[in-house]
Amino acid sequence: MPTGKFMQWFAAHSHAPDSKGLMSGDPRFSQMGVSLVEVLIAVLVLSVGVLGAASLQLNAIRYSASTGHSTQAAIIARDMLDRMRANHSALPSYATASVSGSCAANSGGATIVTADIADFTQAVTCQRPDADASIAVAGGRATVSISWSESRVQASAAASEFVVSAVVR
Repeated sequence: MPTGKFMQWFAAHSHAPDSKGLMSGDPRFSQMGVSLVEVLIAVLVLSVGVLGAASLQLNAIRYSASTGHSTQAAIIARDMLDRMRANHSALPSYATASVSGSCAANSGGATIVTADIADFTQAVTCQRPDADASIAVAGGRATVSISWSESRVQASAAASEFVVSAVVR
């Protein structure tokens, strides 16, 4: 049985279990479980990042759809103003146009004004089925208003409106 300095050295450098059964002196066991905690934290950070990216993508799609609706309304309204400019002598006749309802087939028209209003009606009702539109003329100024619901984009969204006004000569 060894005694003396060897026993002291052996006790100091031994990797034998302590009173609790743990290998306290062995450096291989001093960080037991740390890598598992690191992996759990990394998974948590990654999942928060993925949720943030998914939310960002959802909002991008929502705003893109809303912008598309505004662009359609702008194109329809400016087209109608251009038609009024081309037929400015009949400008007061355009003031009767008020559009709502479902997609209507273009019935054409006997005059340029009725054809323009029929095209406007078809554009509003077929491209924006939930839209309402109106044309107002006061003096030489024409105002085209198109409003639509954004409820398909966001459930609690208020109605959007595009209004463009121009002097027609």
